[in-house]
Amino acid sequence: MSRKSAELVYSPIYDLSDYTHVISAGKYRQLYDALKFSRWNWNEPVAATKEQLLLVHTERYLKDFLGARLTEQTQRAEIPIDERIVNAVCTAAGGTILAAELALKHGVASNLSGGFHHAFADHAEGFCFVNDTVLAIRALRKTRPGLKVAVIDLDVHQGNGTAKLLQGDENSYTFSMHEKENYPVKETGSHDVELPSHLGDAEYLRLLAENLDKLKAAFFPDLIFYVAGVDIYRDDALGGLQLSFDGIAARDAAVRDFLPEVPKVVLPAGGYARNIAETVALHAQTIKIMHGRQ
Repeated sequence: MSRKSAELVYSPIYDLSDYTHVISAGKYRQLYDALKFSRWNWNEPVAATKEQLLLVHTERYLKDFLGARLTEQTQRAEIPIDERIVNAVCTAAGGTILAAELALKHGVASNLSGGFHHAFADHAEGFCFVNDTVLAIRALRKTRPGLKVAVIDLDVHQGNGTAKLLQGDENSYTFSMHEKENYPVKETGSHDVELPSHLGDAEYLRLLAENLDKLKAAFFPDLIFYVAGVDIYRDDALGGLQLSFDGIAARDAAVRDFLPEVPKVVLPAGGYARNIAETVALHAQTIKIMHGRQ
């Protein structure tokens, strides 16, 4: 499979630039703008349907979410909810399903939104209303029963929703390397590595290499979802790690080169640098590296 696949997924519906919040809602459009003049194959998704969302989420929760109702279950996202946000989230979730299909065909594909790893079956959490990764896994298995999937989550925050949703799933394996003294309340994944605050490039990369080897020994997937949060950056407002641009580039290259024969889906997840241009540059760097262009 080509490591230089040009398959990217984006919709203008992702763009919430006029919403002001720490989630950096404008970064998706800016990421598209940073990449649009290069030679990529742009794929526009359709929104995940209610039938698809029910593969992960409860009917009661979806009544609140799809109705854009501020309830106990939706307000735990800690961001506003309205019809436009619901449409953006559902379209991003559809984008992750599409990216997964493209990755299986071409070897690697990136969605310019997604990685909403804090969402649970019955409630939102941490800026996340829909768990698009688990949704894509279950959607793929409708036509590919028994598909073995690994989730490599290197966001600064543990993907607690993903870990919970995939507990007991013998065909899934979650590997998360995240800051210990940070949000959220942790769930138990297949393989969790808790990092001390202020960790820098060298020790981070050593631990990553060591634990990727452990993953390889424990589980061989048919597909990998890479939740590539850049909130491990040293100037991120919501993270306490101290990685540089070069350190994050080396992280991404390590994931790219891990089990190179296995298709990979790339999701941006978190990134909250005080200068949004740095967040966008880091996400663009990740995509270029994962697609063999840097």
